Amino acid sequence: MATAHRTSAASRLSRRLVVGLIATALVGAGTIATAPVAVAAADEPADKPKIVVVATGGTLAGKAAGRDTYTNYRAGTYPMSDLVAVLQPEVSAFADVEVVQFGNSGSGGYTFPQYHDLTIAVEDALRDADGVVVTTGTDTMEEFAYWLDLTVQSKKPVVITGAMRPWAAGDTASDSMVLGTDGPANLLQSIRLAASQETFCFGTVLSLNDEVHAARDVTKTNSTRNDTFATRLSGMLGWIDGSDVVINRAPARVLDCETNDWFTPFDLRAVSRDAYPRVEIFYNAQAAGGESISAWAAAGVKGVVTAGTGAGGISGAAGQARTAAARDQGVWFVSTTRTGSGSVSGGSGNIIPGGDLLPQKARILLILSRAFTGDVEQARTWFSTLGAPTFDSSALADVVSPTPVAEPEPTVEPTPEPSPSESAGTGAGDPPASASPVPSASETPAAVVGALPFTGGGAPGLAALVAGLALALGVVLYWQHQRRLSAQRGLIH
Repeated sequence: MATAHRTSAASRLSRRLVVGLIATALVGAGTIATAPVAVAAADEPADKPKIVVVATGGTLAGKAAGRDTYTNYRAGTYPMSDLVAVLQPEVSAFADVEVVQFGNSGSGGYTFPQYHDLTIAVEDALRDADGVVVTTGTDTMEEFAYWLDLTVQSKKPVVITGAMRPWAAGDTASDSMVLGTDGPANLLQSIRLAASQETFCFGTVLSLNDEVHAARDVTKTNSTRNDTFATRLSGMLGWIDGSDVVINRAPARVLDCETNDWFTPFDLRAVSRDAYPRVEIFYNAQAAGGESISAWAAAGVKGVVTAGTGAGGISGAAGQARTAAARDQGVWFVSTTRTGSGSVSGGSGNIIPGGDLLPQKARILLILSRAFTGDVEQARTWFSTLGAPTFDSSALADVVSPTPVAEPEPTVEPTPEPSPSESAGTGAGDPPASASPVPSASETPAAVVGALPFTGGGAPGLAALVAGLALALGVVLYWQHQRRLSAQRGLIH
Protein backbone atom coordinates (compact mmCIF):
# COMPACT_ATOMS: atom_id res chain seq x y z
CA MET A 1 0.00 0.00 0.00
CA ALA A 2 1.49 3.31 -1.05
CA THR A 3 2.27 5.78 1.72
CA ALA A 4 2.77 8.93 -0.31
CA HIS A 5 -0.22 9.11 -2.63
CA ARG A 6 -0.65 12.79 -1.85
CA THR A 7 2.61 13.58 -3.63
CA SER A 8 0.90 13.22 -6.98
CA ALA A 9 1.11 15.53 -9.96
CA ALA A 10 -1.87 17.54 -8.77
CA SER A 11 -0.32 18.08 -5.36
CA ARG A 12 2.88 19.23 -7.01
CA LEU A 13 0.80 21.59 -9.13
CA SER A 14 -0.80 23.03 -6.01
CA ARG A 15 2.58 23.69 -4.44
CA ARG A 16 3.88 25.32 -7.61
CA LEU A 17 0.85 27.58 -7.72
CA VAL A 18 1.55 28.66 -4.15
CA VAL A 19 5.22 29.28 -4.89
CA GLY A 20 4.40 31.20 -8.05
CA LEU A 21 1.84 33.46 -6.40
CA ILE A 22 4.01 34.08 -3.35
CA ALA A 23 6.89 35.01 -5.62
CA THR A 24 4.60 37.40 -7.49
CA ALA A 25 3.62 39.01 -4.19
CA LEU A 26 7.26 39.40 -3.16
CA VAL A 27 8.13 40.96 -6.49
CA GLY A 28 5.26 43.40 -6.14
CA ALA A 29 6.40 44.26 -2.63
CA GLY A 30 9.90 45.03 -3.86
CA THR A 31 11.42 42.25 -1.80
CA ILE A 32 12.79 40.33 -4.76
CA ALA A 33 13.16 41.10 -8.43
CA THR A 34 12.96 38.23 -10.83
CA ALA A 35 11.23 37.01 -13.93
CA PRO A 36 7.69 35.58 -13.66
CA VAL A 37 7.64 32.13 -12.11
CA ALA A 38 6.33 29.37 -14.36
CA VAL A 39 3.65 27.09 -12.93
CA ALA A 40 2.94 23.49 -13.80
CA ALA A 41 1.10 22.70 -16.96
CA ALA A 42 -2.66 22.47 -16.60
CA ASP A 43 -2.77 19.04 -18.18
CA GLU A 44 -1.13 17.26 -15.24
CA PRO A 45 -3.44 14.53 -13.90
CA ALA A 46 -5.68 15.32 -10.95
CA ASP A 47 -5.14 13.84 -7.49
CA LYS A 48 -8.07 11.48 -7.02
CA PRO A 49 -9.23 10.24 -3.61
CA LYS A 50 -7.71 6.95 -2.52
CA ILE A 51 -10.27 4.39 -1.40
CA VAL A 52 -9.42 1.01 0.10
CA VAL A 53 -11.98 -1.79 -0.25
CA VAL A 54 -11.75 -4.20 2.71
CA ALA A 55 -13.51 -7.36 1.54
CA THR A 56 -15.03 -10.02 3.78
CA GLY A 57 -17.14 -11.95 1.25
CA GLY A 58 -20.91 -12.36 1.34
CA THR A 59 -23.46 -12.50 -1.46
CA LEU A 60 -21.66 -9.68 -3.24
CA ALA A 61 -18.82 -12.11 -4.02
CA GLY A 62 -21.19 -15.03 -4.53
CA LYS A 63 -21.26 -17.53 -7.41
CA ALA A 64 -24.77 -18.49 -8.54
CA ALA A 65 -25.96 -21.78 -9.97
CA GLY A 66 -27.18 -19.95 -13.06
CA ARG A 67 -27.48 -16.47 -14.56
CA ASP A 68 -31.16 -16.25 -13.55
CA THR A 69 -30.67 -17.74 -10.08
CA TYR A 70 -30.88 -15.31 -7.15
CA THR A 71 -31.21 -17.60 -4.14
CA ASN A 72 -29.11 -20.65 -5.07
CA TYR A 73 -25.46 -19.58 -4.80
CA ARG A 74 -22.23 -19.96 -2.83
CA ALA A 75 -21.32 -16.75 -0.95
CA GLY A 76 -17.76 -15.46 -0.77
CA THR A 77 -16.37 -17.02 -3.94
CA TYR A 78 -14.80 -14.34 -6.14
CA PRO A 79 -11.84 -12.27 -4.86
CA MET A 80 -12.48 -8.53 -4.53
CA SER A 81 -9.67 -7.66 -6.93
CA ASP A 82 -11.66 -9.41 -9.68
CA LEU A 83 -14.86 -7.55 -8.75
CA VAL A 84 -13.12 -4.18 -8.84
CA ALA A 85 -11.62 -5.06 -12.22
CA VAL A 86 -15.14 -5.42 -13.61
CA LEU A 87 -15.81 -1.80 -12.59
CA GLN A 88 -12.91 -0.50 -14.68
CA PRO A 89 -12.39 1.96 -16.27
CA GLU A 90 -15.45 3.72 -14.79
CA VAL A 91 -14.35 3.63 -11.14
CA SER A 92 -10.94 5.11 -12.00
CA ALA A 93 -12.65 8.27 -13.22
CA PHE A 94 -13.21 9.39 -9.62
CA ALA A 95 -11.09 7.23 -7.29
CA ASP A 96 -7.85 5.28 -6.95
CA VAL A 97 -8.90 1.94 -5.49
CA GLU A 98 -6.86 -0.59 -3.55
CA VAL A 99 -8.09 -3.90 -2.14
CA VAL A 100 -7.54 -5.69 1.17
CA GLN A 101 -8.95 -9.22 1.08
CA PHE A 102 -9.71 -9.61 4.78
CA GLY A 103 -11.77 -12.77 4.26
CA ASN A 104 -14.28 -14.41 1.93
CA SER A 105 -17.15 -15.92 3.91
CA GLY A 106 -20.79 -15.35 4.70
CA SER A 107 -21.40 -12.61 7.26
CA GLY A 108 -22.74 -15.04 9.88
CA GLY A 109 -19.46 -16.98 9.93
CA TYR A 110 -17.36 -14.26 11.60
CA THR A 111 -16.43 -14.26 15.29
CA PHE A 112 -15.87 -11.29 17.58
CA PRO A 113 -12.10 -11.78 17.61
CA GLN A 114 -12.36 -11.47 13.81
CA TYR A 115 -14.53 -8.36 14.27
CA HIS A 116 -11.68 -7.00 16.38
CA ASP A 117 -9.20 -7.72 13.58
CA LEU A 118 -11.53 -6.10 11.04
CA THR A 119 -11.55 -2.83 12.95
CA ILE A 120 -7.76 -2.84 13.10
CA ALA A 121 -7.59 -3.54 9.33
CA VAL A 122 -9.95 -0.62 8.61
CA GLU A 123 -7.96 1.74 10.84
CA ASP A 124 -4.70 0.68 9.20
CA ALA A 125 -6.16 1.36 5.76
CA LEU A 126 -7.43 4.79 6.82
CA ARG A 127 -3.94 5.93 7.78
CA ASP A 128 -3.15 6.37 4.12
CA ALA A 129 -6.55 6.34 2.41
CA ASP A 130 -9.26 8.99 2.13
CA GLY A 131 -11.97 6.45 2.91
CA VAL A 132 -12.72 2.75 3.29
CA VAL A 133 -15.47 0.57 1.83
CA VAL A 134 -16.15 -2.66 3.72
CA THR A 135 -18.01 -5.41 1.87
CA THR A 136 -19.87 -8.16 3.69
CA GLY A 137 -22.96 -10.31 3.59
CA THR A 138 -26.29 -8.68 4.31
CA ASP A 139 -27.53 -11.20 6.92
CA THR A 140 -25.61 -9.55 9.78
CA MET A 141 -24.46 -6.45 7.90
CA GLU A 142 -26.16 -4.11 10.35
CA GLU A 143 -24.14 -5.67 13.17
CA PHE A 144 -20.91 -5.39 11.19
CA ALA A 145 -21.77 -1.74 10.53
CA TYR A 146 -22.63 -0.83 14.14
CA TRP A 147 -19.49 -2.57 15.43
CA LEU A 148 -17.34 -0.49 13.08
CA ASP A 149 -19.31 2.65 13.95
CA LEU A 150 -18.51 2.17 17.64
CA THR A 151 -14.89 1.08 17.31
CA VAL A 152 -13.13 2.71 14.32
CA GLN A 153 -11.03 5.59 15.67
CA SER A 154 -10.99 7.75 12.54
CA LYS A 155 -13.31 10.46 11.27
CA LYS A 156 -12.73 9.52 7.63
CA PRO A 157 -15.62 7.94 5.72
CA VAL A 158 -16.33 4.26 6.32
CA VAL A 159 -19.00 2.76 4.05
CA ILE A 160 -20.31 -0.80 4.33
CA THR A 161 -22.00 -2.46 1.38
CA GLY A 162 -22.96 -5.79 -0.12
CA ALA A 163 -25.61 -7.29 -2.36
CA MET A 164 -28.89 -9.18 -2.29
CA ARG A 165 -28.11 -11.08 -5.48
CA PRO A 166 -24.92 -12.99 -6.34
CA TRP A 167 -22.42 -11.41 -8.74
CA ALA A 168 -22.00 -14.05 -11.49
CA ALA A 169 -22.39 -17.70 -12.42
CA GLY A 170 -19.11 -18.28 -14.24
CA ASP A 171 -15.61 -19.24 -13.27
CA THR A 172 -14.59 -15.60 -12.97
CA ALA A 173 -16.37 -12.45 -11.83
CA SER A 174 -16.63 -11.18 -15.40
CA ASP A 175 -18.01 -14.42 -16.82
CA SER A 176 -21.78 -15.11 -16.99
CA MET A 177 -22.83 -12.27 -14.72
CA VAL A 178 -26.17 -12.80 -13.00
CA LEU A 179 -29.05 -11.04 -14.74
CA GLY A 180 -30.08 -8.06 -12.64
CA THR A 181 -27.35 -8.45 -10.05
CA ASP A 182 -27.14 -5.46 -7.72
CA GLY A 183 -23.55 -6.10 -6.64
CA PRO A 184 -21.63 -4.06 -9.24
CA ALA A 185 -23.79 -0.96 -8.79
CA ASN A 186 -23.67 -1.19 -4.99
CA LEU A 187 -19.87 -1.52 -5.00
CA LEU A 188 -19.37 1.30 -7.52
CA GLN A 189 -21.69 3.71 -5.70
CA SER A 190 -20.22 2.92 -2.28
CA ILE A 191 -16.74 3.77 -3.58
CA ARG A 192 -18.21 6.97 -5.05
CA LEU A 193 -19.79 7.82 -1.69
CA ALA A 194 -16.55 7.28 0.24
CA ALA A 195 -14.57 9.30 -2.31
CA SER A 196 -17.01 12.20 -2.08
CA GLN A 197 -16.13 12.81 1.62
CA GLU A 198 -19.82 13.68 2.11
CA THR A 199 -19.97 11.42 5.18
CA PHE A 200 -16.82 12.69 6.90
CA CYS A 201 -17.47 12.51 10.68
CA PHE A 202 -20.63 10.42 10.13
CA GLY A 203 -19.03 7.28 11.49
CA THR A 204 -19.91 4.14 9.55
CA VAL A 205 -22.74 4.33 7.04
CA LEU A 206 -24.46 1.60 5.06
CA SER A 207 -24.95 2.01 1.31
CA LEU A 208 -27.10 -0.30 -0.81
CA ASN A 209 -29.71 0.23 -3.50
CA ASP A 210 -28.50 3.84 -4.01
CA GLU A 211 -29.49 4.69 -0.42
CA VAL A 212 -27.34 5.84 2.52
CA HIS A 213 -28.22 4.87 6.10
CA ALA A 214 -26.68 5.41 9.54
CA ALA A 215 -25.13 2.26 10.98
CA ARG A 216 -26.84 2.68 14.34
CA ASP A 217 -30.35 3.02 12.92
CA VAL A 218 -30.54 0.82 9.82
CA THR A 219 -32.00 -2.69 9.80
CA LYS A 220 -32.71 -5.44 7.31
CA THR A 221 -36.45 -5.62 6.72
CA ASN A 222 -36.87 -8.27 4.01
CA SER A 223 -35.17 -11.59 3.34
CA THR A 224 -34.91 -11.26 -0.45
CA ARG A 225 -35.82 -7.78 -1.77
CA ASN A 226 -33.11 -5.45 -3.07
CA ASP A 227 -34.55 -2.55 -1.03
CA THR A 228 -34.37 -4.56 2.18
CA PHE A 229 -32.47 -2.01 4.31
CA ALA A 230 -34.47 0.75 5.96
CA THR A 231 -34.23 3.21 8.83
CA ARG A 232 -37.57 3.22 10.58
CA LEU A 233 -38.88 6.52 11.97
CA SER A 234 -35.79 8.61 11.14
CA GLY A 235 -35.37 7.65 7.47
CA MET A 236 -32.23 7.39 5.38
CA LEU A 237 -29.38 9.90 5.43
CA GLY A 238 -29.43 10.47 1.68
CA TRP A 239 -29.08 8.82 -1.69
CA ILE A 240 -26.94 8.59 -4.81
CA ASP A 241 -28.44 9.59 -8.14
CA GLY A 242 -26.07 8.56 -10.90
CA SER A 243 -22.86 10.38 -10.04
CA ASP A 244 -24.55 12.81 -7.61
CA VAL A 245 -24.26 12.16 -3.87
CA VAL A 246 -27.10 13.81 -1.94
CA ILE A 247 -26.91 13.90 1.87
CA ASN A 248 -29.71 15.75 3.65
CA ARG A 249 -29.51 14.32 7.18
CA ALA A 250 -26.65 13.46 9.52
CA PRO A 251 -26.03 11.36 12.64
CA ALA A 252 -25.93 13.46 15.80
CA ARG A 253 -22.22 12.72 16.37
CA VAL A 254 -21.28 15.20 13.63
CA LEU A 255 -21.85 17.92 16.26
CA ASP A 256 -18.57 16.81 17.86
CA CYS A 257 -16.62 16.61 14.60
CA GLU A 258 -14.13 19.33 15.55
CA THR A 259 -13.31 17.88 18.98
CA ASN A 260 -12.07 14.63 20.49
CA ASP A 261 -15.55 14.11 21.95
CA TRP A 262 -16.36 12.56 18.56
CA PHE A 263 -14.35 9.42 19.40
CA THR A 264 -15.83 6.54 21.39
CA PRO A 265 -14.02 4.97 24.37
CA PHE A 266 -13.80 1.66 22.49
CA ASP A 267 -10.22 1.78 21.21
CA LEU A 268 -9.63 -1.88 20.35
CA ARG A 269 -5.87 -1.47 20.43
CA ALA A 270 -6.22 -1.19 24.20
CA VAL A 271 -7.77 -4.66 24.66
CA SER A 272 -7.07 -8.21 23.54
CA ARG A 273 -8.88 -9.68 20.54
CA ASP A 274 -10.22 -12.30 22.95
CA ALA A 275 -11.60 -9.78 25.44
CA TYR A 276 -15.22 -9.97 24.31
CA PRO A 277 -17.59 -11.93 26.57
CA ARG A 278 -20.65 -13.91 25.54
CA VAL A 279 -23.85 -11.89 25.34
CA GLU A 280 -27.15 -13.47 24.24
CA ILE A 281 -30.61 -12.24 23.20
CA PHE A 282 -33.79 -13.45 24.90
CA TYR A 283 -36.88 -13.08 22.69
CA ASN A 284 -40.00 -12.68 24.80
CA ALA A 285 -43.35 -14.17 23.82
CA GLN A 286 -46.63 -15.02 25.47
CA ALA A 287 -45.97 -17.07 28.66
CA ALA A 288 -42.29 -17.53 27.73
CA GLY A 289 -40.22 -19.59 30.13
CA GLY A 290 -37.07 -18.35 31.82
CA GLU A 291 -34.97 -21.51 31.51
CA SER A 292 -32.80 -20.10 28.75
CA ILE A 293 -31.80 -17.14 30.93
CA SER A 294 -30.94 -19.43 33.84
CA ALA A 295 -28.92 -21.74 31.59
CA TRP A 296 -26.99 -18.86 30.06
CA ALA A 297 -26.11 -17.49 33.49
CA ALA A 298 -24.92 -20.93 34.62
CA ALA A 299 -22.78 -21.21 31.45
CA GLY A 300 -20.95 -17.96 32.23
CA VAL A 301 -22.77 -15.61 29.87
CA LYS A 302 -22.00 -12.04 31.00
CA GLY A 303 -24.90 -10.21 29.42
CA VAL A 304 -28.40 -10.75 28.05
CA VAL A 305 -30.45 -8.42 25.88
CA THR A 306 -34.18 -8.94 26.33
CA ALA A 307 -36.31 -8.26 23.25
CA GLY A 308 -39.48 -7.59 25.14
CA THR A 309 -43.05 -7.04 24.09
CA GLY A 310 -44.33 -3.47 23.83
CA ALA A 311 -42.08 -1.16 25.82
CA GLY A 312 -39.77 -3.98 26.87
CA GLY A 313 -41.94 -6.26 28.99
CA ILE A 314 -41.01 -9.90 29.62
CA SER A 315 -43.02 -12.77 31.11
CA GLY A 316 -43.17 -13.51 34.82
CA ALA A 317 -40.99 -16.61 34.54
CA ALA A 318 -38.39 -14.74 32.49
CA GLY A 319 -38.47 -11.86 34.96
CA GLN A 320 -37.76 -14.17 37.89
CA ALA A 321 -34.87 -15.79 36.01
CA ARG A 322 -33.48 -12.34 35.17
CA THR A 323 -33.59 -11.23 38.80
CA ALA A 324 -31.77 -14.37 39.96
CA ALA A 325 -29.10 -14.17 37.24
CA ALA A 326 -28.37 -10.51 37.98
CA ARG A 327 -28.17 -11.13 41.73
CA ASP A 328 -26.35 -14.46 41.84
CA GLN A 329 -24.13 -14.44 38.73
CA GLY A 330 -23.76 -10.69 38.14
CA VAL A 331 -25.24 -10.86 34.64
CA TRP A 332 -26.03 -7.50 33.03
CA PHE A 333 -29.31 -7.09 31.19
CA VAL A 334 -30.38 -4.56 28.57
CA SER A 335 -34.09 -4.07 27.93
CA THR A 336 -35.23 -3.48 24.34
CA THR A 337 -38.42 -4.00 22.35
CA ARG A 338 -39.16 -6.63 19.73
CA THR A 339 -41.50 -4.25 17.88
CA GLY A 340 -38.75 -2.92 15.58
CA SER A 341 -38.95 0.71 16.70
CA GLY A 342 -39.68 2.74 19.81
CA SER A 343 -37.88 3.31 23.09
CA VAL A 344 -37.49 1.41 26.34
CA SER A 345 -36.75 3.27 29.57
CA GLY A 346 -36.46 2.53 33.27
CA GLY A 347 -34.41 -0.16 34.97
CA SER A 348 -31.98 -0.18 37.88
CA GLY A 349 -29.11 -2.21 39.23
CA ASN A 350 -27.93 -4.63 36.56
CA ILE A 351 -30.85 -3.82 34.26
CA ILE A 352 -30.06 -1.11 31.70
CA PRO A 353 -32.62 0.52 29.39
CA GLY A 354 -31.70 0.12 25.73
CA GLY A 355 -33.57 3.20 24.51
CA ASP A 356 -34.52 2.75 20.86
CA LEU A 357 -31.63 0.43 19.99
CA LEU A 358 -32.72 -2.71 18.18
CA PRO A 359 -31.89 -5.88 20.17
CA GLN A 360 -29.06 -6.89 17.84
CA LYS A 361 -27.53 -3.40 18.08
CA ALA A 362 -27.90 -3.33 21.88
CA ARG A 363 -26.03 -6.64 22.00
CA ILE A 364 -23.05 -5.11 20.16
CA LEU A 365 -22.89 -2.18 22.59
CA LEU A 366 -23.29 -4.49 25.61
CA ILE A 367 -20.43 -6.74 24.41
CA LEU A 368 -18.14 -3.72 24.09
CA SER A 369 -19.29 -2.29 27.42
CA ARG A 370 -18.55 -5.53 29.26
CA ALA A 371 -15.13 -5.73 27.57
CA PHE A 372 -14.16 -2.18 28.56
CA THR A 373 -15.61 -1.78 32.08
CA GLY A 374 -16.74 -3.73 35.11
CA ASP A 375 -18.89 -0.80 36.28
CA VAL A 376 -22.54 -1.23 35.32
CA GLU A 377 -23.19 2.47 35.96
CA GLN A 378 -20.55 3.38 33.39
CA ALA A 379 -22.26 1.05 30.94
CA ARG A 380 -25.60 2.71 31.74
CA THR A 381 -24.04 6.07 30.85
CA TRP A 382 -22.69 4.73 27.56
CA PHE A 383 -26.14 3.40 26.62
CA SER A 384 -27.75 6.76 27.37
CA THR A 385 -25.14 8.74 25.42
CA LEU A 386 -23.30 6.66 22.81
CA GLY A 387 -26.29 4.40 22.39
CA ALA A 388 -28.80 7.23 22.09
CA PRO A 389 -27.13 10.26 20.46
CA THR A 390 -29.49 13.17 19.81
CA PHE A 391 -29.34 16.65 18.34
CA ASP A 392 -29.63 18.88 21.41
CA SER A 393 -28.97 22.57 20.81
CA SER A 394 -30.58 23.78 24.05
CA ALA A 395 -27.15 24.76 25.45
CA LEU A 396 -26.84 27.35 22.67
CA ALA A 397 -29.92 29.22 23.87
CA ASP A 398 -27.91 31.11 26.50
CA VAL A 399 -24.95 31.99 24.28
CA VAL A 400 -26.29 32.52 20.75
CA SER A 401 -28.44 35.50 19.79
CA PRO A 402 -31.84 34.44 18.42
CA THR A 403 -32.00 37.54 16.19
CA PRO A 404 -29.66 38.90 13.51
CA VAL A 405 -26.44 40.43 14.82
CA ALA A 406 -24.94 43.53 13.19
CA GLU A 407 -21.70 42.80 11.40
CA PRO A 408 -18.74 45.00 12.46
CA GLU A 409 -17.73 47.73 10.05
CA PRO A 410 -14.51 46.98 8.14
CA THR A 411 -11.46 48.96 9.24
CA VAL A 412 -9.63 50.84 6.46
CA GLU A 413 -6.15 52.17 7.17
CA PRO A 414 -5.44 55.65 5.71
CA THR A 415 -2.86 55.94 2.96
CA PRO A 416 0.14 57.99 4.20
CA GLU A 417 0.70 61.34 2.45
CA PRO A 418 3.96 61.57 0.41
CA SER A 419 6.72 63.74 1.88
CA PRO A 420 7.85 66.94 0.03
CA SER A 421 11.06 65.22 -1.02
CA GLU A 422 9.07 62.32 -2.50
CA SER A 423 6.77 64.75 -4.35
CA ALA A 424 9.35 67.20 -5.74
CA GLY A 425 12.58 65.17 -5.88
CA THR A 426 15.91 66.07 -4.23
CA GLY A 427 18.22 66.65 -7.16
CA ALA A 428 18.57 67.38 -10.85
CA GLY A 429 18.59 63.68 -11.67
CA ASP A 430 15.39 62.86 -9.78
CA PRO A 431 12.29 62.10 -11.80
CA PRO A 432 9.39 64.55 -11.67
CA ALA A 433 6.47 63.90 -9.32
CA SER A 434 4.33 62.59 -12.16
CA ALA A 435 6.79 59.85 -13.06
CA SER A 436 6.44 56.26 -11.81
CA PRO A 437 9.85 55.06 -10.61
CA VAL A 438 10.51 51.39 -9.90
CA PRO A 439 10.05 50.92 -6.13
CA SER A 440 13.00 49.83 -4.04
CA ALA A 441 13.04 47.70 -0.93
CA SER A 442 13.34 50.83 1.27
CA GLU A 443 10.19 52.48 -0.10
CA THR A 444 6.54 51.77 0.76
CA PRO A 445 4.52 52.45 -2.37
CA ALA A 446 1.36 50.67 -3.43
CA ALA A 447 2.30 47.15 -4.56
CA VAL A 448 0.39 45.34 -7.23
CA VAL A 449 -0.31 41.62 -7.18
CA GLY A 450 -1.99 40.63 -10.42
CA ALA A 451 -4.55 43.37 -11.00
CA LEU A 452 -5.30 44.05 -7.30
CA PRO A 453 -3.67 47.11 -5.63
CA PHE A 454 -2.46 46.84 -2.05
CA THR A 455 -0.99 49.64 0.05
CA GLY A 456 2.17 48.90 1.99
CA GLY A 457 2.42 50.00 5.61
CA GLY A 458 4.79 49.36 8.50
CA ALA A 459 7.53 47.05 7.29
CA PRO A 460 8.37 47.49 3.57
CA GLY A 461 5.93 45.49 1.44
CA LEU A 462 4.37 43.70 4.44
CA ALA A 463 0.77 44.35 3.45
CA ALA A 464 1.48 43.26 -0.11
CA LEU A 465 3.14 40.08 1.10
CA VAL A 466 0.23 39.20 3.39
CA ALA A 467 -2.27 39.96 0.65
CA GLY A 468 -0.32 37.89 -1.84
CA LEU A 469 -0.22 34.94 0.52
CA ALA A 470 -3.97 35.21 1.11
CA LEU A 471 -4.59 35.37 -2.62
CA ALA A 472 -2.37 32.36 -3.24
CA LEU A 473 -4.13 30.31 -0.59
CA GLY A 474 -7.56 31.26 -1.89
CA VAL A 475 -6.70 30.41 -5.48
CA VAL A 476 -5.23 27.02 -4.54
CA LEU A 477 -8.14 26.07 -2.28
CA TYR A 478 -10.65 27.05 -4.96
CA TRP A 479 -8.68 25.14 -7.61
CA GLN A 480 -8.48 21.99 -5.49
CA HIS A 481 -12.19 22.21 -4.66
CA GLN A 482 -13.16 22.47 -8.32
CA ARG A 483 -10.85 19.61 -9.31
CA ARG A 484 -12.27 17.40 -6.54
CA LEU A 485 -15.86 18.15 -7.62
CA SER A 486 -14.97 17.40 -11.21
CA ALA A 487 -13.25 14.14 -10.24
CA GLN A 488 -16.26 13.03 -8.20
CA ARG A 489 -18.56 13.60 -11.15
CA GLY A 490 -16.24 11.71 -13.49
CA LEU A 491 -15.47 14.80 -15.56
CA ILE A 492 -11.70 14.45 -15.30
CA HIS A 493 -9.48 11.42 -15.40
